[in-house]
Amino acid sequence: MGRRSLILFGILLLCVFMTSCSKRSLETSDELITQDFDMNIDDEEALNEDIDMAESNNLQEDKSLAVNEKNKEYNNIETNDTAQDENIMEVYEADETLVQIISGEVDSLESPFHIEELSQEIIDRISGKSYKDDTDIPYSDLRYIRLLHIGFDGLAHEGEMIVNKAIADDVVDFFKELYKIEYPIEKILLIDDYDADDLKSMADNNSSAFNYRLVEGTTRRSIHSDGLAIDINPLYNPYVRTRDGKLEILPENASDYVDRDKDNNYYIRKNDPIYKAFVSRGFTWGGEWKNSKDYQHFEKKERIDK
Repeated sequence: MGRRSLILFGILLLCVFMTSCSKRSLETSDELITQDFDMNIDDEEALNEDIDMAESNNLQEDKSLAVNEKNKEYNNIETNDTAQDENIMEVYEADETLVQIISGEVDSLESPFHIEELSQEIIDRISGKSYKDDTDIPYSDLRYIRLLHIGFDGLAHEGEMIVNKAIADDVVDFFKELYKIEYPIEKILLIDDYDADDLKSMADNNSSAFNYRLVEGTTRRSIHSDGLAIDINPLYNPYVRTRDGKLEILPENASDYVDRDKDNNYYIRKNDPIYKAFVSRGFTWGGEWKNSKDYQHFEKKERIDK
């Protein structure tokens, strides 16, 4: 009996020991699983943070690229518009008519350099003045030219001129060339604004072309009568000749500009830009005449058959 009790007691102790070991093993296992689980959760959160950060960086980069593209696009537009505005204002800076060109009230930006047949309005302006009663050249042989030029003030001004149709294209090209190099011409008005008085026009330094008249002091018909001659800045480039032993200067107020060795920006000289522009188009210069000098004068010998 005593021995059986001892054996049972030993078995009971063994069972308690084994139960305790199993419980402890289970708890350890649970702790390990929990730790692994916790570790996996932390890793996932870290991974999610990395993903979110990467996505955020990509999104930010995309936004930056988009902003940069917009800025480029805006800057290009702004630069182009500014350049265009500067070009327009550089070309059309002076007169009210030119402002009308910019605003679209007249045809186009090219319209200041324009050739047309004489309208009735122009015919009315010149009849009895530059176009006299005995004029033998028909209106149809003449052309009215509207053009731009740089004045002595450095600004763009609109000018007008009447020439023979045979040289009209050359004249427009010529004045475009002078305009591009900013060659200064004080004014270009129809001589009719001076009642077709050549002396008054020259004295006011007006550049002009057609005027049906005789050569001053002679009975010879001027080539201006055919619209085949142009006078440029006549006050600074006078007509000079010796007559009956006396020096004659036209216009009379141009005596200060007879000496051609002086420095003067408005003098026309051989091989300067205005000389080359005319001569390259078949014109001759009065400054190269032998018996007299007409420094303002360019002409083209293309008289119309009568």
